[in-house]
Amino acid sequence: MSNPIPPIADTSGGGVRMRLAKRLERSDPFLMRAVQAAALVGCIMGVLIYAWQVVRHDTSATRTVLTEAAWTGQVAVEADLARINATAIEAKPLISAAMAGDLPASEQRALQVRMTQLLADTPVAAIILPGASGAAPVIFGQLPSDASGALAPRPYSQRAGREALGLGLVSFGPGKAAWYRDIMLADGQQVPAVFVLRSGAFRSALQVGSAAGKQWRAALLDRDGKPVLTASASNAAFDAADIGLASTALGWVPLHADDVPAANNVSGAAGDTFVEARGIAGGALQLVYIGTQPSVWAVLAARRYEFMALFGASLMAVLLAVSLIQNEWQRQDLEVRDADMTAARAEITCDLLAAGVIDWSVSEGTVSYSEGWAEMFAQGIEPTSEDIFDWIARIHPDDRLAARHAYQRMMEGGESELVHRLRVRMSTGLWVQVVERGRALAGAKGEIKRIILVQTTEPVDGSMLRDAFGDMKVPDRQTG
Repeated sequence: MSNPIPPIADTSGGGVRMRLAKRLERSDPFLMRAVQAAALVGCIMGVLIYAWQVVRHDTSATRTVLTEAAWTGQVAVEADLARINATAIEAKPLISAAMAGDLPASEQRALQVRMTQLLADTPVAAIILPGASGAAPVIFGQLPSDASGALAPRPYSQRAGREALGLGLVSFGPGKAAWYRDIMLADGQQVPAVFVLRSGAFRSALQVGSAAGKQWRAALLDRDGKPVLTASASNAAFDAADIGLASTALGWVPLHADDVPAANNVSGAAGDTFVEARGIAGGALQLVYIGTQPSVWAVLAARRYEFMALFGASLMAVLLAVSLIQNEWQRQDLEVRDADMTAARAEITCDLLAAGVIDWSVSEGTVSYSEGWAEMFAQGIEPTSEDIFDWIARIHPDDRLAARHAYQRMMEGGESELVHRLRVRMSTGLWVQVVERGRALAGAKGEIKRIILVQTTEPVDGSMLRDAFGDMKVPDRQTG
């Protein structure tokens, strides 16, 4: 009659199915989408910050260019005034000769030819000597047709309170200007003269304002703050608002304030409008430039291809970096899941074989117990992490010394495995004999990092008795 199969102990923890603990994995789809969204938002924020810096740079550049244009324009205006004054000096002998007395017609014509040749390469188109007491004026050079009858005797400033201050530069039509200046003749007589300027006079000084970009305006103001010559972009004009802005910046008082001269150097801003003004001829003229701060949309439109390239490159770089990070996270999470699965399989195997597992960290000197060990030796109550000495204290005193020697050989690397029998104290105080198997885990440098100990109880099917008596048979009492 065959021996019946011994009953298998229930190691399922009261019939509870074992489940892997749910870990927070970094490769979770929701977390990965959150990281992608954060990366995209960061990329957009980076482009917006760069756009803000570009707008600030363009605004600062506009002001800088306008300031440089003001200094350049001031030099150009003073250069044109110097050329006009030089023309007056060179023309003075001819004017004196013409005013000396009655000259033959041939000499009058010769003087006119010489004067025309003199004025050919100057900003002056013609010189007018107003006749005194209703006499006809004397004209030298080529007088523009629209200047005839438009030039009156020298005008004076309306701001003059204590003395009459004559205006030097006056306008007699759109884009037309004349310069009033007294000429000292050879006989010492001082006569007033009107220098009719060509249409290109002071144009170069005004046109440098175009360096400030779109919506630029420039004007040459007289002593009263009225524009004599203006220049502007095709869709802009130097209007009354610009005149008011220039007057406020220059600090003019409307009337009778000649004792409060205008500032000679002004740099200011009002909202998104910049103003630069420079004093000319001791404050007799003011050169004013006005520019407008470029809008955000204008800057973005002007640099749209730059922003598109920057956004595309940064987005590709961010997505590549996020992909690399996510791939690494997936690899690490897979390793963790594999490790958890391996540990779960080992734990299930130990439970099914009614074995207890002790994990001994050699470097820290601590041990931890598996649930199977707690079921076998501690009535299901798993001990907390203990020192190795706490485990040795659980070993029977007669077996303790041999166990310590075996453990020491494994720690020193003399042996990597052990198999021996020893007695372990249960939570009830009773001793149970177990078979302990151990294996050492070495680190990369060969040092022992961990030792795994597995205890199984001695079988109760009579195998231990057979091992002790071998082939000896117990005599049957009935047969003798």
